[in-house]
Amino acid sequence: MLRWAVLFCAGISMTGAALAQGLTPKAAAENRVNRYREVGAAFKTINDQAKSGTLIKMTARIAARTISAAARDQYQWFPAGSGPESGAKTKAKTAIWSDAAGFKKAQTAFAQQSDLMTKAVETGNISAVQTRAKLLGATCSACHRNFREE
Repeated sequence: MLRWAVLFCAGISMTGAALAQGLTPKAAAENRVNRYREVGAAFKTINDQAKSGTLIKMTARIAARTISAAARDQYQWFPAGSGPESGAKTKAKTAIWSDAAGFKKAQTAFAQQSDLMTKAVETGNISAVQTRAKLLGATCSACHRNFREE
């Protein structure tokens, strides 16, 4: 009986966050790849408008809200065991788990900038959106440098 309890607890600790989402580690990795692709597409929408100097508020608003929603959700996307060892195609570096505090700091910077981007889009001020696009992009780059295989 004790042996089963130990094995059960070990299994929970390895996949706790994935189980909380109802996903296996491999499915969690595949989910985050898809979600970050959505973020990339949404950011491209905003960035293209920022570069053009013309803000299409409705599409920028949808894109900014997509990014902000993902930024709030992303903390659940990296359960233990969902790195390359999961068998999923992922570019996640092991530093995500070995430097969890540093990774969370990078995620939080992204979340904060995504909220500021949403506010800038709501103003309709293209200059503010351009500034926020650069700052939001910088948080992506910083995280990729340290936590993603390129």
